[in-house]
Amino acid sequence: MFLELALSLVTAFTTPVQKKQTPKTQTIYIKESKEPCTGVAPMECLQIKGIKDSAWSNFYTNIEGFKYTPGYRYKLVVRITTIKNPPADGSSLKYTLKKILEKKKINTAATDNKRQWTFIASKKWGLIKMEDKVLSDSKIWIEFDPAAKRFYGKGGCNSISGGYDTSGDLLTFKMAISTKMACMEEGIMKRESEFLNHITEQTFRYDVADQTLNLYRDGKIILMFGMQEKGK
Repeated sequence: MFLELALSLVTAFTTPVQKKQTPKTQTIYIKESKEPCTGVAPMECLQIKGIKDSAWSNFYTNIEGFKYTPGYRYKLVVRITTIKNPPADGSSLKYTLKKILEKKKINTAATDNKRQWTFIASKKWGLIKMEDKVLSDSKIWIEFDPAAKRFYGKGGCNSISGGYDTSGDLLTFKMAISTKMACMEEGIMKRESEFLNHITEQTFRYDVADQTLNLYRDGKIILMFGMQEKGK
């Protein structure tokens, strides 16, 4: 009996007391657009930063009570509490909205355009349709260099290159040139000539849909390119 009591007292005095975590309050900014990120699977993450931070960071969880609208930059006061037993694939912190200090409309057109051209420049684009002709193996492809505002590629036989410019959803090709090598297959040379005529000093409306880069004139697709990985 006394031994059991003694052991109980020893256990009571030697077991560390769990301190209750005090919630923290923090002011953060939420960016007007999400960015691709990878958590358990590929997804889009909110972008957040603190008052003294210069760079945005991926935010992999959510803020309870906060409804995000793209195109607006927010300044929030949030309460941060520690989750005792978080799930293996979840955050150990819980964020709860206390107050919205600021909600400001941001013009995202320039940001969206830059993001789209970062994607376009990361790929090789093979011509799969020219006007009404579907091409199974055109051997015509182009790549873009946004830093130099240049494009490079193959016309099917010759190497091609030139400059380009963008404004909103418009793409203008400038001073397209090619090498002068002659190819034995007449069809390839004819197709190359047609392609160069289409892009020489021409402006198109463009978009990226699924895995194609589409160039339009008067609402009709003139050139369609299929996405390929660079180096292939």
